[in-house]
Formats: sequence, structure tokens, C-alpha cells
Amino acid sequence: MKLVYINPETNLDLLAGSLWDGRGEACRQQVVISIRQGRIAAVRPQEMAVTEKNARQINLAGLTVLPGLIDAHVHLALDGIDFQASLARWQDPPAREAALARALRASLEHGLVAIRDGGDREGLHLQAREWVRTGKYPGPRVVTTGMAVTKKGKYGSFLGPGTTGPASIRELIATLVNRGVDQVKVVVSGLVTFHRYGEVGSLEFDAAELATVVKAAHASGRPVMAHVNSAAGVDLALAAGVDSIEHGYFLTTAQLETMAARGTYWVPTIAAIANRLSATVKQFYPEREKEIIQWTWESQQEMIARAYRLGVKLVVGTDAGAPGVYHGESYLDELLYWHRAGVPTAAILRAATVTAAAALGLEGELGQVRPGYRSCLIAVRGNPLEDLKVLAQPEMVFIDF
Repeated sequence: MKLVYINPETNLDLLAGSLWDGRGEACRQQVVISIRQGRIAAVRPQEMAVTEKNARQINLAGLTVLPGLIDAHVHLALDGIDFQASLARWQDPPAREAALARALRASLEHGLVAIRDGGDREGLHLQAREWVRTGKYPGPRVVTTGMAVTKKGKYGSFLGPGTTGPASIRELIATLVNRGVDQVKVVVSGLVTFHRYGEVGSLEFDAAELATVVKAAHASGRPVMAHVNSAAGVDLALAAGVDSIEHGYFLTTAQLETMAARGTYWVPTIAAIANRLSATVKQFYPEREKEIIQWTWESQQEMIARAYRLGVKLVVGTDAGAPGVYHGESYLDELLYWHRAGVPTAAILRAATVTAAAALGLEGELGQVRPGYRSCLIAVRGNPLEDLKVLAQPEMVFIDF
């Protein structure tokens, strides 16, 4: 992978063999993408392009250019390999810095130009955001949540300090806003368990408390992403007015219809369950639990396909850092799970680019190849609309931050 940095002085013409612009159902052939002063200025057929003396050219014949990919749910402070070892690293500054830098680099190498971090108790990804901003380490743009809003004594102690009531919730959100978080993450329910099919950890907040979270976050201009599983939990989250449902295992068709009507994003993170049956992870589960994992992710696939048909705003997120879900590397796994569910390839790519950009608050900046947008692009060998696997190893990644 060749990394190309775009700065505010960059004047560059990319001569693309083909282009998928983030919206269409097909690729355009023989296109010039003109970058002027760091931003996309024009997209034209090559025969209509005007050569400028101060603009250099990069010949991308034989490659398809498309918007850089976006992972809407990651945990940079976890590695997907060993949860306890990751937590131990948090207390070892050199080791945790090296691990965060590896996660950033791996994400970029797999074509990710933006990621949204779902939180860690120490707010380590806030530091990672600054490293990318200042150029200390290469990486995608990091959209931050800081520490998650969790209930003290319930699931999620590694994500946030835990709250004890409305005043505590408001205090934590004020602290997060002061630290400059981009969004607020709230943990509405526990995890999916594999003891019995459909079993989920208990709800953490009542309706009034969850309404406090959303009201305080929205008052500060921050969207709310809600970790939630179970139909009861999703009902609670939707009633409170959260902006995105994260995971959403065992939600219902009626809830999908509500989400479609309201424009609520869904980030189904199917890899977080399905990858537990990968070669490196499945050894840790007894046979009965493997069966439940299989049923669970197959059910999630069915709901993803249904959500697509209903017009829900689907967004690609992997939950990278979860067991068997690796930064950058597992992104293609998520795309392929959606494809096997029957979601059309163009729709999957839109969920990975233009819709994901909107969910991250980056609409108008990332997710499309069009004038005025940032020059965060990837070039791959082959046509991703015909074979998503060509995204596994981008030939070039262009970033402008």
C-alpha cells in the first residue's frame, strides 16, 4: 500500500481507470479527479480534462478509485486478541502508545480514512486523535466519544467510570464535552451471551435516565450512539431519541420500520459475533455455544437484509477490538457478511462511505468523490462492485489530514 498525503497546497490530477463516486450503481470509466489546494475541485471524463502546468499527475490506469472507507464502531484501545492484556497495557504508556499506533496504521493500510471509537475508560483514543491530527502517527480521522456513559456496577466498566443517576450523567457528559468529544456513547444493555439463544445482559438505565443522556448530549451538539441489544433495550433507546443503534441484536421488524421512518442509523457489527467462529477464536467456545453463536449471527444477517429492504440507514462498523475482530483487517469480513445476507454490493459500499460519513458527522467532507469534498480516497485493483474482496489490499490511500 502506498500512502499519499494531500496538503492545502496540493494540486494533483488523478487519472483513474474507473471511478465509483459513492452514490452510483456503476463505475465511470477513464475519469480525471482534479485536486486543487487539497480539495477535490472537479471530476471529469479524461477527454474533457484540462492540463494545468502547476498540477502533477498520477496515472491510475487499471485501478478503481473510490471514497475512502469508514468504520463506524471500533475500540482502538483493544486489540481483538487478548482483552486482559489490552487492559494491562493501558497502565504502561510506551506499550499502549505502540499498540494504538499499530491499530491506526492497520486501519489506514486497509483503506479506512475515518473511524469512530466507541470509548474506553481512560479516553486513550482522544490521544490517538491528536496523534493523527499532528502527524505524529499516520492513521484515519478519529471521531471520538471519550468515555462511555455506563451505569455503575453494570456491564461496561472498561468503557467508562460508571454513573449513579441524572446528576452524575450530566456531570460526565459535561466532562466529555470539555474534553472535546465528537459524540456521546451510552451503554443501554449488557452483552449478547451464548448460554441461551437470545439471552442479553440486563438493561442499565431507565427511561428517565436515558432521556437525560440524550437531552444533555444533544444540548451540547453531540449525537448519541447507543450500545444496545434486545428488543426491550432498542425500544428504550428509540424512545429516548438516540441517533444510532449499535449492535442491535434481537431487534424487531417493527423497530426497523421505526428506525427507517426516523432516520436512525443502525450499525449492526455482525463481525463482533460471527468472528468468534474464526480459526483463531472458536477454540475458546464449547460446541453448544458455537451453535448459539452461529444462530445469532445468522439471525443478524437476516435482519440486516430486512433493514436494507425497509430503507433503514445502514452503516458499516466492525467493533474492532472485540474478540477476533482486528483493526483494519476485519473490515472486509463485515462487508462480506452483509453480502452473504443478500445486500447489494453498491448498497454495502454506500453504507461504508457516504452513509457512514453522515453518521460520523462528516457529511459533505468524506464518503463521496465530488467537488468540495476532502481528498480522502483509495485506489484498488479491480471493481469492488463486482468483487468486494478487491478492497482487502488497496494499492494507494490518499489522505489530507
